[in-house]
Amino acid sequence: MSIVISSSNEEKKIDEDFIFNTKKGVGQLKTINDNVTSSIMISKPDIGSFMGKSNLNDFIKKAILHDHWYPSKNYIFPCSEQLRGVVSDIAKGLFCKYCFLFAPSSSSNNCLQNLVIKLLLKFSKLTGKDGILSVHNNKKYHINAVIAGKNFLKTYSCSKNQVINQIFTQRHEQVKENRERLQPIIETLIFCGQQNIPIRWHRDDGMLIDIDNSVSSPTSNEGNFRELLRYRIRSGDVNLKKHLENTSSRATYIGKNIQNELLDCIGSVIKSQIVKNVQNATVYSILFDETTDISCIEQLSLTLRYVINNEIHEDFICFVDAYRSIRSNDISASGESKLTGQALGHIVLDILTKELALDLKRCVGVATDGCAVMISEDCGAVTTIKQECSNAVYCPCYNNALNNSLAQTSKIVPIRNTIGTLKEIITFFNASAKRHLVLENISAKQLTGLCQTRWIEMHDGVLQFKSALPKVIEALTEISNWADQISSSKASILLAAIRNTDFIISFLSTADVLKLTLPVSRLLQSTSLDLANASSAIEGIKEIFDEKRTMCVSEFHKIFLEASNLVEEIGCEIKIPRIAKSQTHRDNYPATDAEQFYLRSIYVPLLDTIKSDITTRLSTDTLEAFDLRLLLPNIIVKLNDDGNDRQKISLRIIAVAKKFSPLFTVSENLMVDMLEGEICLWLYKWKHQPINERPSTALESYMNSDEDIFPTIRTLLQVLATLPVSVASAERSFSTLRRVKTWLRSRMTEDRLSALCLINVYNKINILDQIHHIIDIFASLKNRRLEFVFPPPTWSLEPPLHGIR
Repeated sequence: MSIVISSSNEEKKIDEDFIFNTKKGVGQLKTINDNVTSSIMISKPDIGSFMGKSNLNDFIKKAILHDHWYPSKNYIFPCSEQLRGVVSDIAKGLFCKYCFLFAPSSSSNNCLQNLVIKLLLKFSKLTGKDGILSVHNNKKYHINAVIAGKNFLKTYSCSKNQVINQIFTQRHEQVKENRERLQPIIETLIFCGQQNIPIRWHRDDGMLIDIDNSVSSPTSNEGNFRELLRYRIRSGDVNLKKHLENTSSRATYIGKNIQNELLDCIGSVIKSQIVKNVQNATVYSILFDETTDISCIEQLSLTLRYVINNEIHEDFICFVDAYRSIRSNDISASGESKLTGQALGHIVLDILTKELALDLKRCVGVATDGCAVMISEDCGAVTTIKQECSNAVYCPCYNNALNNSLAQTSKIVPIRNTIGTLKEIITFFNASAKRHLVLENISAKQLTGLCQTRWIEMHDGVLQFKSALPKVIEALTEISNWADQISSSKASILLAAIRNTDFIISFLSTADVLKLTLPVSRLLQSTSLDLANASSAIEGIKEIFDEKRTMCVSEFHKIFLEASNLVEEIGCEIKIPRIAKSQTHRDNYPATDAEQFYLRSIYVPLLDTIKSDITTRLSTDTLEAFDLRLLLPNIIVKLNDDGNDRQKISLRIIAVAKKFSPLFTVSENLMVDMLEGEICLWLYKWKHQPINERPSTALESYMNSDEDIFPTIRTLLQVLATLPVSVASAERSFSTLRRVKTWLRSRMTEDRLSALCLINVYNKINILDQIHHIIDIFASLKNRRLEFVFPPPTWSLEPPLHGIR
């Protein structure tokens, strides 16, 4: 390397180990041997290694100036006078380290040579007034090089003064400011979505800030979003005001297209969290249904059910325009877009794979309603999905099945006519404010409509009408005396229908059934309900109907007594139609009295219709994973105590467990062997526990299963808890759809519909904590006029020293 050549006072104090002596005459630098200095040169760079090289990095420059190689104590120098320079052991000569790095390529039209570009090899006259080193010290280019070198060391030691870091800091501050500009806009969109506030209006373009930097006052309504932004500015939002004052009109980020992109990013953050939870849960089920919205678009709703953190979740994912999402190969040759079962199944599969990137092998259940296009064994949507989701089983919707079984009672003519009369009466009062006021003054209640899609309201409507029936008759009687011809005539017709014996008996019989199914219908809509408990509830209903059918005479006698009291209160009497020998247009049961006639014509057919239909729709044969419920401690212990062979119980469980064998990391035979042993330990564990401590649900059993002792049973219990029992969550998403997409917002498209529904459904999630993540996604979609991505951190300027020489 070289020795510093400088006349400054700072450089004159040098360790004696690095001072060499000069001899008169011409001589060459000598070394003892390379081995003596090899250990030093590994960590200390030799300036001779960089001869003829340009564009040295800052680390190399700093090492040459400050950490260069020094000769050892016994190094032989050709000089006898104390000098300061940097010697190169490789090149066997001297360099001026400052000029080597910072001197210009030429000076005063003279090309630089010794000590700068070329090393000094002759040492006949180094010091003294006219010595080579003394003359070099007085050169202007050398003095400037020394100043440049010291400034470089000063900058290098203070990282904030480095140009790259100054640029980084400036860019970082600019990005931070840009993100702060976008934050209030995103917060406003989230607020509108959570509170279901419409965002746009008919005219919502232009600037929010006038030329004089004051908040503009619109001449017309520009929509809630822009008014909320104005309100924020007036309330002191400095970042938003500064953004709108200083930014270009093409980079305000408040336009309708940017709104769609930001809403999509917000929705993506919510969906990504759900997908992350599903992936951590390892298994999941899908619930889907479709409906037509206010703008006649067929919307398909998708919901995922999974178990995580010992909780069952049913999370809405998205709405999809079904007709626009049909695969090209599902369109008929004539070009007709038809929502066949295969087309619907492919739409669901595309969402799971392309949008959510979920593993189809981890899907264990598929739930939808019971229409033919969904559950057809040949070409239904469920069949199409199960072809790809090989481990999934079909789970019928218990709520939908129960509701359809109750709807089958319309085959009984008096029941059908009674429900029609109820709807007419409710519509009669609710369609007129004047008539509604009469009912309200008399009963102080409002009649609930018999909604076909809201299962609970169907029950509530009938039961509420029963309690209000005398007041309804009183209100109809008052209206029938009005001078208004239309209202009075209609009220008289409805009064006659209510006082009809068929109506009274049918209505009270229907109420007797619905008061039993109401709590079950409400239970089946719970997201935490599992297949075992849902089956138990349905089995309970069927047993009650069996008992009522067996005791139908005594049960109907109670209803008949209630009907007798009611007709006395409303001023009519119970009559039976004339019995003829030949009758084809109405019931003609032979009976000795009215009670026996209506028992045979209404009550018994009502019980038989409901029970047989429920049994057909929800038989255990239709539930592929039904025997998984045998793993519940209260069931398996009870079966064993009742004398059932443990081996038979194990075989039933193993038979259904084989369906889910691909979920295990071991082979099927090994899984069966492990399960047999675990069942024995599982039964022994709970057999010795008190009855009140035995779990009764799949989730409780899952929580009480040790992962090390019962790994197979734990997985099967998780599958059991994951299997859906109802599509109520999908139906609830339709309620959200109706709230969000109203008549005034009927032109809303898929660009923002799903995102707004997600924000509205998950309004309890603190999305504001994810704003920085939302901005990152927004910035990654395409190049923006403002920069929102933070620059990467600067690299360390000090790589490892070893290997530099």
